Amino acid sequence: MEYIKNVNDDNDWAYKQYPVGAYFPLSFKKGEGVENHALNLPKGALIILSQKPPTKSGRYLTHVVELSNEGDEDKPQWNSDDMWGIFRWVKVHWVANFHDPSNIPVDRNTMQVDWGWQDTKAKLLSSPNLMSQWTSIENLRAHLEGVFN
Repeated sequence: MEYIKNVNDDNDWAYKQYPVGAYFPLSFKKGEGVENHALNLPKGALIILSQKPPTKSGRYLTHVVELSNEGDEDKPQWNSDDMWGIFRWVKVHWVANFHDPSNIPVDRNTMQVDWGWQDTKAKLLSSPNLMSQWTSIENLRAHLEGVFN
């Protein structure tokens, strides 16, 4: 696991319809530097998705996905007219049980620090915010593997 990313849906849990093994386009909201950021995320990188659903307070860790293409393979499909038109194809490796929301990992309890979820970019798990709590990426990954197994 290399990244964590903020995702949202105004009406429901984002991407809940995709089971383990499914592929879907993971959206990035247009903004300064977002296109370049999305293009340069490496194929094969694992991203944890964190979201605040409309009917709950707090944020939840709902998916672990793998980038399945290089950015230049995905870009020709982008829709430049849509604010969510930037995306990368991902494959689901782990997904929360949306039928039992009480067992979905709570972001703040699991990550144990505010990792800076305020925009659409994927953040490195080795960021200074997370490392202030976890000291090393190995400690954080070991903790997360226990959560997602």
